[in-house]
Amino acid sequence: MIRSILAAQTILLLLAASPMAAQAAPKGRAPAGPVRVSVGAFLNDIQNLDLKSHSYGVDIYLWFRWKEKGIDPAATFEFMNPYELWGHVRTRIYPEPIRLPDGSYYQVVRNQGRFSRKLKLYDYPFDEQNLTVELEDMDMTSDKLAYEADARGLIVNPSLELPGFTIGRPEFKVSEVSYATNFGDPRPPPKTAHSRVTINIPIARPAMTYGVKLLLPILSVIFCAALMFLFHPKHVDSRVGIGITALLTIVALQITLNGDLPEVAYLVLMDKIYLGAYLYVIAGLAVVVKTTWLLESKDYARAVRLDRRSLVFLTLLYLAATVILIYRSV
Repeated sequence: MIRSILAAQTILLLLAASPMAAQAAPKGRAPAGPVRVSVGAFLNDIQNLDLKSHSYGVDIYLWFRWKEKGIDPAATFEFMNPYELWGHVRTRIYPEPIRLPDGSYYQVVRNQGRFSRKLKLYDYPFDEQNLTVELEDMDMTSDKLAYEADARGLIVNPSLELPGFTIGRPEFKVSEVSYATNFGDPRPPPKTAHSRVTINIPIARPAMTYGVKLLLPILSVIFCAALMFLFHPKHVDSRVGIGITALLTIVALQITLNGDLPEVAYLVLMDKIYLGAYLYVIAGLAVVVKTTWLLESKDYARAVRLDRRSLVFLTLLYLAATVILIYRSV
């Protein structure tokens, strides 16, 4: 008996979901739920990543496919993270949406312009970034229009390159975003959630290349500064000259590095490495002063011994701290 009831219920459900049942529904009934708009993208190019302005140029094709007549999602979408919106060039491939054989509408839009995302540079130059392109419909909230990823989602130009970076696997996702405001509307709070398409492009700098470019100069300065421990304590002028020259060189290297970075309220990885270099040289100069005092008391053996021990201890300490900082960042 139970099996017969379940079988009858299954048949009724299948009949309700069949095309004949759908055709039997009244033609004037409004579609249930929001309008579904299928969105896909072709990432053609990424250009001119500017760290100082947190911006990057993107050349992208977006296509929209929908079934409801009277709307045009390709005309009503807007980018949520543009940079210098006046510089964006948007081109519709077809003057009007075209009708596909299955009855749906289709339009392709090409957009060329700069986008912005606040880049986190804590681990510079071994940082990984996500470049994003975000879009929403400017007219309809998510209860009226909902994006969904096209079957192919995101396609990337096989020849895409971004000089100085390696590009990871881009991600295409659709989410719902709510705004904690009614935008000054005195009427009862309306639904302000919007369907949003987000394209994430992960990028990273080649660790070996940037490690050599940025770490080799500072390590060379540290090596030269270490020579102050190898001179005999009586050569005070030479030892102090090496330390002061190394200190000024580190300052110049850091100023050059910061010239390529934006103003940030925290220390990036290279700043910490430079800070360690400052401490190394200053500690070395302090040792020079101490050995000079020992020379005044004719304690040459103790002065030489202090130099050698300071060389080993300070150098190993600086190298170990640098390795730990890099290890935690990579």
